[in-house]
Amino acid sequence: MNERLKELRKTLKLTQKEFGVKIGVTNFTISDIEKGKRVLTERNLNSICEKFNVNKEWLANGIGEMFLPQLPEDDFSRLLSEIEESDDEFIKKFLEIYWQLDDIGKKIIMDLAESLLRNQKK
Repeated sequence: MNERLKELRKTLKLTQKEFGVKIGVTNFTISDIEKGKRVLTERNLNSICEKFNVNKEWLANGIGEMFLPQLPEDDFSRLLSEIEESDDEFIKKFLEIYWQLDDIGKKIIMDLAESLLRNQKK
């Protein structure tokens, strides 16, 4: 599994540090796994497969293709993915707060945003 992890990381063109950040571990952990000094945990295995659309059977056992077939992505899913990958802490905090609002608060925010957009287009 360690060699397949390294192959995956290189296919994704990520450093050990970049790869580790994306799944929530250190570059030292990735290095140790790739060298066979450490075992890939089930949690990390699942995280890698979910984050990078990797075929779990391939990563764990070398069976099948590296990646799962891509499902068509709708605009909302694409937007969420971009936000998740972004370093924009403002938008993440804004969305976190927005989801905590009741329906009236959400409507006020939506009305305000639509008004700002209309004025910006003028």
